[in-house]
Parts: sequence; structure tokens; C-alpha cells
Amino acid sequence: MRGRAGTLVGSMDQPSHQFLDIARLLEASQPRPRQSWFWYGVAGFAFVILTSSWAAKGTQETQLIVRLLGFLVMLGLFVVMIVINMRSVKEQRAETQRIEAIEELVQLRKWDQAAMMLDGMLSRPTRTMGARLQALVYLASVLGRYHRFEDAIAVQDYLLEHAQFDPATGHGLRLMRAMALVHEDHLFDADKAISELRRENAESAGLALVEMYRDVRTGHPAEALDIFNTRLPQLRAQLGMRVADAYGLAARCHDLLSQEAEAAAAFAKATLLAPAVELFRRYPELAAMKDKYKATEAPKELSAMYSPAADHQGPASEILPGQARWT
Repeated sequence: MRGRAGTLVGSMDQPSHQFLDIARLLEASQPRPRQSWFWYGVAGFAFVILTSSWAAKGTQETQLIVRLLGFLVMLGLFVVMIVINMRSVKEQRAETQRIEAIEELVQLRKWDQAAMMLDGMLSRPTRTMGARLQALVYLASVLGRYHRFEDAIAVQDYLLEHAQFDPATGHGLRLMRAMALVHEDHLFDADKAISELRRENAESAGLALVEMYRDVRTGHPAEALDIFNTRLPQLRAQLGMRVADAYGLAARCHDLLSQEAEAAAAFAKATLLAPAVELFRRYPELAAMKDKYKATEAPKELSAMYSPAADHQGPASEILPGQARWT
């Protein structure tokens, strides 16, 4: 799997070029086979049997010493096994807690902290394959936030090729990939991905959003508006407040078609649900309306959800990993 090391974009300090190096993380995070202690136990037991057989021919003092030695050896093996198992459970619990912490950071939009934890966790072998898969899904989301879409696509391709996810998570992962392909103008691959998603779930609101964004980027606003008007009930039902993305894209379509009244109305609805600056981060094409239409002043509670450095590629980047099986 080929990855590209890039630098983070945004207001935060620029890290070294090795930060979130995809090729390195994919290689280094492979779980190592656990060391088996079974044969050490067999060897210890065989040692006790052999020494006991040898001591049976000796004096009583020798037999007593050998029996005591055998008891100590077996006790030592028992204690070592308990310690090893306790350490293994402790390490696995710690890994689970790290995954939960990363999930919380992503949900709270603390992207820099999530990126640091992911880089540290995936820089060494994980305890379980499940934890590695979850971390890689979060990594793809964080890479989308930093607009490192090529790297996000590399991670998503790796996951889809090597793991089997439950239907909801698999669909969300494919949506993330399709949105990233559109951002990078890989239109042939994006159309292919959209066709596959349509066969998988034609009623997906996330798919409708990806199709709208593709049409906006390729200069087909009328087609994007047709999708918006046809799928608006599904967009509202499935996206919730993230329907702001659809309204924002619809506003840009009306603007491109010189329908200023409709564009202003759609832009007002979009900015009622999400701050304008956040919409501009998700979809750079919307920034052309920055000084053209008045944004609705969002409640303080809503504005507080978005830090100045917050940024990601849209609802398709906010899926949570479900059950996955390594293949």
C-alpha cells in the first residue's frame, strides 16, 4: 500500500513531514504473533519428570531435594503464567481505552489531539486486529479533516481490500472514499464509486450529498438541484442538522444559475444549521458566496461546537467503526 507523507494544513503548527506517514503506519501497526508459552510449560514439566525419575535411584535426601525443586519449578511456571495473562489483559484493556479516547476526541472535533494519539498508537504493533481497524477508520476521518484526501483514499482502499465490515460501516467507509475522490477530482473513480454506492443503497442521503458535490465541482448546478429537490425529505430525515451541507450546496447551485433570491434563501437555511465558516471549510466552492449573501447568525451553543481549527470533508467523514473482520 502506497501512502504519501504530507503536512497538516490549518492554523496549528506544521509538524514534521513524517507525521501521519501512511505507509509507515500501515506497516508498523500490524499485530505481531503472540509468543506462545505452552512449550515452556511442557519443557518445565518434562524437566520435573526426568529429574524425579533420576532421583528415584538416589538417596532419600536426594529425592527430597528433587521433589522440592520440582514443586518450586511448577509453582514458578504457574505464577509466571498468571503474571503473563494479567499483563496481556491489562495491555488489551489499555488499547481499548485508547480507541475510546480517540473516538471521543474525533466526536469533540479535537483533531490535533486525535491525530497525535493515532500516530502514536499506529506507530507500533497493536494488540488486536479489531483495534487496528478501528484506529485506521478514525485515521481516515482525521486525514479528511486536514484535506489530505489522497492519504485518506489510501487508508480507505486498504481497509476495503483487507477487511469485511458490517453493512452500515462499510457503506459509510465507501461514502468517505467517494467524497475524497471528488475532492481530489478523480472523477472517473468517483463516478465508479458512486455507481457502486447506488447499487448498494440508492436511498442513502450521504450518497445524494456526494452526487450534489460532484455536480457542483464539475459545473452542473442544474443536475445538483434536481438531486436536492428530489431527495430533500431523505436528506432531512437522515442527515439531521448536517442537512446544512445540502442547503449550502443548493445555494451555490442557485448562485451559479444567477437565481440570487433562491440562493440567498438556501444560504440562510444552511447557515442557520451550521456556521458559514464551517461550510466554507467543508466545501471550498461555497466561499464564493461569503460576501454575497447574508449568513444567519447561529446560536452561541451551535457556534461553540466548531472550533476555529475544526475542519473535515463532510458527514461522510464522521462514521464510527462497527464490527469488522480481517480477511
